[in-house]
Order: sequence, then structure tokens, then C-alpha cells
Amino acid sequence: MKLRRVDLNLLVIVDALLDEAHVGRAALRLGLSQPAASNALARARALFGDPLLERAQPSGLRRTQRADAMRGPLRAALAELAVIVAAGPPELADLRGAVRLVASDVPGAALGAALTAELAKRAPGIDLIFHPWHAGDEVDRLQRGEVDLAITVASTTGNALRTEHFGTYPYSVLMRHDHPAAAVKTFDLDCWLAFSHVVVSGRGDRQGSVDAALARIGRHRRVATVLHALELLCDTDLLGAFPTGVMVSSASARLTSRPVPIALEPVSLHLVRHHRTDMDPAVTLVAELLRAVGPRARANSSV
Repeated sequence: MKLRRVDLNLLVIVDALLDEAHVGRAALRLGLSQPAASNALARARALFGDPLLERAQPSGLRRTQRADAMRGPLRAALAELAVIVAAGPPELADLRGAVRLVASDVPGAALGAALTAELAKRAPGIDLIFHPWHAGDEVDRLQRGEVDLAITVASTTGNALRTEHFGTYPYSVLMRHDHPAAAVKTFDLDCWLAFSHVVVSGRGDRQGSVDAALARIGRHRRVATVLHALELLCDTDLLGAFPTGVMVSSASARLTSRPVPIALEPVSLHLVRHHRTDMDPAVTLVAELLRAVGPRARANSSV
């Protein structure tokens, strides 16, 4: 393929089409009509000699094998070209687009509101999209180009990834203010295990690091509920052992905490991005804001 045959504007549209795997959403993202996006897809199919997007059952589109293979290199090439043609650093207020972030409930609760507020002040044209969390696949989704930033417990390595330590959160036991256990003089192991517990899980698992620590001393707890939110603690006698960062969420005013009566390793989080976004000013800004609001969120945890 000769470069003089390639329309760079078409490549921008192809990037959005492959990212969304949906003609309508790609058109909306780029400010195009749906017929224009469909026409661009037809031109791209002719250019690459591949369907790129094909019908999937029961409905919708899916990327072909070649489309999956070209997503990362295409995005990286477009990011580098944007830097080359830019007259200078972009004005943050002029930035438009979206930054996609995946994080578990803990950093999501701790950082979401502060991050959104700071972004609205610095770059109001950037939308922040929190993608659903599924434990263990954050880095894979980052490498596939489905998200731009990931906050994860996994410390990853590799030439394509940028990983930095993001923060450490010790555990506390959370409960509502008028919980029976909140009034006891000594909140010990027996008191803790006398109540049923709630677990936040991205996979629906009923056990986690707390259960492993209990197993080492020959004890166990009853996990009554597995879910993605803390609000249930506010209206039940359930207890939850969570990293302290969640105490800056909206539910924190209705909760109190006690020290965990066994030794638990704190949760260490890492901020990970792919090198394809090194020159993306929006992703760089959000990463910068995360570094700024992260320590404030930890300091403001009311535990």
C-alpha cells in the first residue's frame, strides 16, 4: 500500500470505528452523520482489503482479526502525527474528547467526584468515562485499547506500559453508626465474626484476601452478600472489611469504622497507561489530576 493513497482523515474515522465497533457511536463521537461514517467504513474496507467490522449475533458488529491487530498501531501512529502537526501545546480549555478509566469500586469511590470536579475546571470539554470493573482484566483491556488508564492492584511491566505506584490503603471494618457492634467496648475477632459480611467483587467471588487471612488462623466468616456497592451496609447488620479509601464516598457519612481484628496487608494500587497515549494531552491531563487528587482522597478518609 502506497502512503499517497491514504487519506489521513479516513484513518481517524477508522480509529473511532474500530474502537466503538459501532457505526452510530463512532459517528456521534466524531460529529459525523451516520451515512458519512458508513461511507468511510466502506472506503476503509476497500483500502485494507478486509471487512474490518462484521456482523455478530444476535446483533451488532465485531472486529475482524486484522482489525484487532491494527488497533494499537493505528492509534499510536495517529497520536504521534497529532504531535507533529500541532503548532504547540494545546490549550486545555480547547480540548475535546473522552478519557476512559477503569478502576475497582475502592479507587472509583475515593477519586471519582474529586477527579470529575478538577477536570471540569481544567478541561471542561473532556468527558471522563468510568468503564465497568471486572477484576483481573484491567491491563488486558488497556493493551487492547478499550480503556486509556487503569488503576489496578497489579504491578505490570513491559515496554508498552507505563506503571507507577498510586497509593496504599489499609483495611478497616465498616458498619452503620447504630450497628450493634458499634456499641461494644472491645471489637475483637469473635465480635467481628459474629455478624454476616458483605464482599465487593468484580467477579462475584465469595472469598478474598480477608478470607485467606482468616483461614491461616483456622477461622472463617459468613459472606451473606456479594455486590459492587457499600450502601447495603447503611441499612443492614452486615459488616464489610474495605480499604479506607471508600470512606470518602457518599455513603461514608452513614458509616463508622473499627480496626480489623486480624493482620491484613494493605491494598497497593498502581496507575497504568499504554505508551500509545504518551502524546495524548487529555489522557496526560487525567493522569496528572489523578496524581493530585489521590493523596487528598487518602488524607480525607475519615478512618
